Amino acid sequence: MNTLQLRWQELAGHKRLEVLIDDQPLTELVRQFELAQGYFPFGDTFLRVDDVDWYSRAAWQRSADGHPACLVLLGCGCGDVDCSHLYAEVREQSGWVQWTMGGSLERDYRGLGPFWFDLEAYRRAVFEVLPAECPTGHPA
Repeated sequence: MNTLQLRWQELAGHKRLEVLIDDQPLTELVRQFELAQGYFPFGDTFLRVDDVDWYSRAAWQRSADGHPACLVLLGCGCGDVDCSHLYAEVREQSGWVQWTMGGSLERDYRGLGPFWFDLEAYRRAVFEVLPAECPTGHPA
């Protein structure tokens, strides 16, 4: 079983959603995987708050409710999430949440993971940081 932590942090003057798996930032896990695969690291970054609201808040909430979802987790460092991104296909199975990783068409990220989280711990991690309202107070 893996552990998931989510937290807002300030990076480069922007509020971003940091994703940690087993106490390791996802950005570092991805960088290590890319190097091990012989890929030049893309350097994708955590999503800014507006990108979370646009690309992934509803998917996070669906996944925490035990429904299948596709979570955009990281976006291109240039600031355009459509340029490059890393995502997880999420499914629930018997009280567990599984992430199968995906991303750029040129790169196979399925070897990064899969990650398995206890559904109740996963729900707590998601809803503590991503409640039904955006940080700006607008409904998700």
